[in-house]
Amino acid sequence: MIYDQWALAFNLLAVGVLAFIVANIFVSAVFWSLKGRLADYAVTTRKSLLWLSVLTPWFIAVCVTLVFSPLFQDDSTSNWLTDIAHWHHSDIFYFLSWHSISLLIFVGFSLYIFTKKIIVLYHNHQQISLLRRFGTEKRKQVFIIESPLPTAFTGGMLNPSCFMSTGLIEQLGADDIEIILQHELAHVHHYDPMKKWLFSFFSAYFATNIKHLLLSMMSLSMEQDADSLFVKNQQQSNNVASTMIKFTKLAANYSIHPQYNSELFVHFCRHAIEQRVLHLLNDKQFKTFPKGGVLIAILFLVLISTTSVDSLHHVIETLFTH
Repeated sequence: MIYDQWALAFNLLAVGVLAFIVANIFVSAVFWSLKGRLADYAVTTRKSLLWLSVLTPWFIAVCVTLVFSPLFQDDSTSNWLTDIAHWHHSDIFYFLSWHSISLLIFVGFSLYIFTKKIIVLYHNHQQISLLRRFGTEKRKQVFIIESPLPTAFTGGMLNPSCFMSTGLIEQLGADDIEIILQHELAHVHHYDPMKKWLFSFFSAYFATNIKHLLLSMMSLSMEQDADSLFVKNQQQSNNVASTMIKFTKLAANYSIHPQYNSELFVHFCRHAIEQRVLHLLNDKQFKTFPKGGVLIAILFLVLISTTSVDSLHHVIETLFTH
């Protein structure tokens, strides 16, 4: 066992892990119950809400850890906090305890996720370098690659680039090619490959069904955002929708090469074509960001997580001895 400051640090980390788990469960439940309503919000708002969903457990963990820290547990400043949340023997940490086991599991799982994502990132960097080397730079951040496969995608983290195949250029008209190019440049403008990688990292901490739904909804939102970035009127919306349908028919007999089917490539028209077309042609007014509701939900979640951590700690302490 260890004592004093190091013990306090490890105990606070254990508090953070427990708060993270509690918040993750609550966020998952709320997200699952409200997932059908997200389509009623504007694309940018939907993206913000999805980011909020994956980042909230981390924010809650930090907040709850601060509540249990000496900064807020000092009797002279916040007596009332010790009535709803306190951590027994915070100046002693046992290595052979559930505190230690929970920390080791969380750290091990985090290292596993981080290692997987770094490997994906490394392979993606190698693929992008190869594509740039053998492709022809048409303009800044736009490369033409020799391939009969009709494809267009964006890749690269800090310096993303668009890639279009000769098979696509030869089989579609100039107007359609320009629409596809503008779509891919929108992904470049938003740094979507890097954001997809970061989002996939944070979403990996959720249950499998929640994780897949989060990734699917973020991918769709990114595509819809890129579809509409340069659309100024209904005629342009119709043109973009028409190009998407043409491309889908053209690419129907082809499949993405496994080498380029990575989560870090953003492909044109490879995701939810029907929903994207309907979104472009829909003229309804979408809801804006629900600031009040989100603020109340987060404050409520902080309170619930804080009290839950204290309650769970007492329950576990009665079941296990250090």
